[in-house]
Amino acid sequence: MSLPEGFSIGPLTVLELTGADRNKILNNLCTQDLRSLQSGQSKESFMLDVKGRTISHGSVACLDARTLWISSPGQAHRLVPHIDRYIIREDAMVRDVSEVFLPYLLRPESPWMQTHLAELLETKECSEVFDNQAISIQVPWLGPGTLLVLATLGTQSPQIAQLSSVCHASQTPNLQKHDGSAWETLRIKNFWPWYGVDIDERNLPQEIGIDARAISFNKGCYLGQETVARLDALGQVQKKLALVELRTDSGWRFSGPTELMLSGKSIGTVTSASPSDTIENGRGLWIGLAMLRRAHMEPGSQFATDDGFDVNVRSAMHQ
Repeated sequence: MSLPEGFSIGPLTVLELTGADRNKILNNLCTQDLRSLQSGQSKESFMLDVKGRTISHGSVACLDARTLWISSPGQAHRLVPHIDRYIIREDAMVRDVSEVFLPYLLRPESPWMQTHLAELLETKECSEVFDNQAISIQVPWLGPGTLLVLATLGTQSPQIAQLSSVCHASQTPNLQKHDGSAWETLRIKNFWPWYGVDIDERNLPQEIGIDARAISFNKGCYLGQETVARLDALGQVQKKLALVELRTDSGWRFSGPTELMLSGKSIGTVTSASPSDTIENGRGLWIGLAMLRRAHMEPGSQFATDDGFDVNVRSAMHQ
């Protein structure tokens, strides 16, 4: 079955920061170096609390007069007061604009993208487009070259109307509709963790295993930096998110977090999984993300669990 050009993925958390110091505020709260972020640039980052725990993970997009924080849905009620707490004398304001946009996620090879935005994407990672009725942002969610388009609700743009016609409606992962949709499969394969599903406030950023993508170890002070720096100095974590292959009974279906037991002890939890069409000797193949303990988290690890899962830890793409 051929894949659609893209997906209408439902609501996201979209926070808007305005004012001359907007990037300074985000820089003080995030693991990525955002001090010199210019209009047209975007980065991936973690947002931390004072203890260095991950309170969000997402994409930052800097536009001419505003900067957006974009992540999985349902976080604005926590993040807006968190950010606002650290705006003291700075020229900055934060507000929730999640309900303003309808998100579309386009695969790198999308013909619509090449027709309407190819030249722009060569020079800008994010931009307001179609008479400011939409925002295009390059994100790694489905691999390099993925484009997130935030269309303003009620837009009359013919380009957005065409975009809607080529995108498949697909539930976002944290609605617990683990139905093997192509969007879910692609984000798992390309190692884009979904906040609230694969990671949450209990995790340290290095436990996600995307340091090179989302953490700067050379930037100045920021909230939670001491924990990040200490863990970097130690050089190891006790658990880490991993890309896994699962072979199990062909009748098994993933319905939520699944604990993996080995010799009566928990060695981790499968947080997301999507089925493959492959069935061999009555056993089905699934691709998933799992938070695994240290002895089992490295690529190449293979083990059979007490519940009959054959697990193969793979090297994650774009990690």
